[in-house]
Amino acid sequence: MYLSDVDLRLAIQCGDLIVKPPPTEEIGPTSIDLHLDRVEEAAIWDCEAIAAHNKDLGLPPRELNVARMTYGAVSREYMVSPPREAEVGDGLVFRREDAIILRPNGFVVWQTVEVAGTPEENPKYICFIDGKSTRSRTGLVVHLTAPTIHAGWSGNITLEMTNCGPLDLVLHAGDAVAQLTVAKITQPPAMDVKLYESATHGQTSVHGAEPDTSSS
Repeated sequence: MYLSDVDLRLAIQCGDLIVKPPPTEEIGPTSIDLHLDRVEEAAIWDCEAIAAHNKDLGLPPRELNVARMTYGAVSREYMVSPPREAEVGDGLVFRREDAIILRPNGFVVWQTVEVAGTPEENPKYICFIDGKSTRSRTGLVVHLTAPTIHAGWSGNITLEMTNCGPLDLVLHAGDAVAQLTVAKITQPPAMDVKLYESATHGQTSVHGAEPDTSSS
């Protein structure tokens, strides 16, 4: 059962749904708009640095063992802010003043200004992230293949975005490029986000959760 605008507002008021800052007019009939955070939060893969690392290991320059890597460590090492327009050359993603320009086939990750999700204790809902149809008709693909926010997870949401269209797309902080829909689950899950060691629960950047440096 998906929540309507009435139920979404009530769930936020009751603390069963986390959306911070709380939406004002950004709630539609069955969804809540999500907005891009500061332009400084956008990041791209540093392919040259990865190629140099792979060369030292005798690997092809652009290979990344995606299913076996530790995402947080790899992204902190090899993700960088998009270059400024004057430095970009033939790059596919660059920054122009306070905007990110996404050329065809470009890929960028950029978090939402909103912290969203559900409380760890006795979560009642599961959330989904989708693009917005008018944006997608330009070729903007948002959040690719990982739309699910599991029950008990919350944090700034990292949006993976690519441009499948023919035009250069201009993105600004505050742009509503995605939306949150919420569904009721039958009962709280037996396994919480801490038990399955989510690498992104509580994240505040596109690199996932901060590593735990505390000693036992």
